[in-house]
Amino acid sequence: MGSVIHLRFQLFRSQLPVIATFLSFIFCPFLWASQNAMVISDRALIYADELMTSPIGYVRKGKKIKIGDIPRNRAQVYPIIVSGKLAYIKAQDVDNQRQSMDSNVLVAERFQKGTQEEYKTLYSVSFFNFSSQISLDKKNDEVQDQDPMDWQGLSLHGGAQLSKRHDLDLFLNYLNAKQEEEVFRAVEFGPGWGFRILETNRFLLKFSAQALMVPFASYSLSDLFRVNGYGVSTGAGANANLRLGKNLGLEAYGGFFYTKLFGFDPPSPYQSISPSFMGTRIGLGISYQL
Repeated sequence: MGSVIHLRFQLFRSQLPVIATFLSFIFCPFLWASQNAMVISDRALIYADELMTSPIGYVRKGKKIKIGDIPRNRAQVYPIIVSGKLAYIKAQDVDNQRQSMDSNVLVAERFQKGTQEEYKTLYSVSFFNFSSQISLDKKNDEVQDQDPMDWQGLSLHGGAQLSKRHDLDLFLNYLNAKQEEEVFRAVEFGPGWGFRILETNRFLLKFSAQALMVPFASYSLSDLFRVNGYGVSTGAGANANLRLGKNLGLEAYGGFFYTKLFGFDPPSPYQSISPSFMGTRIGLGISYQL
C-alpha cells in the first residue's frame, strides 16, 4: 500500500509543471493572451482603471507595446503592464495585430478618428497696444518727427496647425491712434507663420512672424480734413496660449512691428505725408481651440 502511494506521489510530482502551466493559463490570461501593438495617437494616455477615470501617464506616437488580447469596458480599452502593474490604454490609440472589431463602439470611434483632420485650429480675439515712434518728414500740426505715438487695436486671429512644429495664421487688425488733433486709423490683413517652441496639454508657446497689408488707412486733422491711404505692416514676436477648459483659453503676445502708410494727400495748405511707425505690440485676449 505504501509503495502505491509513493508511486502516485511520484506521478503527481512529474505532472506538477504541466498542472502549474495549466493553472497559469486559467488564472493569468493576460500573461499568455498578449499581442504586439503600436501607438498611433500623439499622446496616448495610460489609465489606472478600465473606466478611464484615473490617468497615470502617456505613451508617445510610434511606441511599440504589448497589450492584452481581449479588450475591456465594451472594447474601449486594452490592458497593459506598466512597471509591473496592470493598467489600461484606449483601443482607438493603438494599432494592434488582430484589430478585433467585435464592438460597435470601437468601430464608431475608429471611424471618427480616421475622418478627423490631422491639424488643429485656433481662433482668438484680443486687444493690443502698439507703442510706436513716428517717422515724419513734414509737419501739419503738433505731431513731429520721432514723437511717441500709442495705438489701440483689436485683433481677430485664426490659425491652423500644419505639422508638429509649424502653424499657418491669418490676422485681421483694426488700429487707432490720436495725438493732439491728428488721428490715424488703419486696417491690417494678412498671413502669419508660427513655430511651436513649447507645447503641453494646457500651454503653447510659439514664435510668430507676420506680413500684413493695410488696404485701408486714414489721416485726419480735427474737422479740417480726412484723407485715406494704404500701407504695409510686418513684425515678429512670441505668442503664448493657456487653455483653461476644453476649448477656451487665454492668449498673450508681444513683438516688434513696423508699419508704413502711403497716400495721405490733404488739401492745401496742408502737406502730403507718408508716415512710418516702429515699436512694440503687446496684446491679451480670449482663444477658442478645436
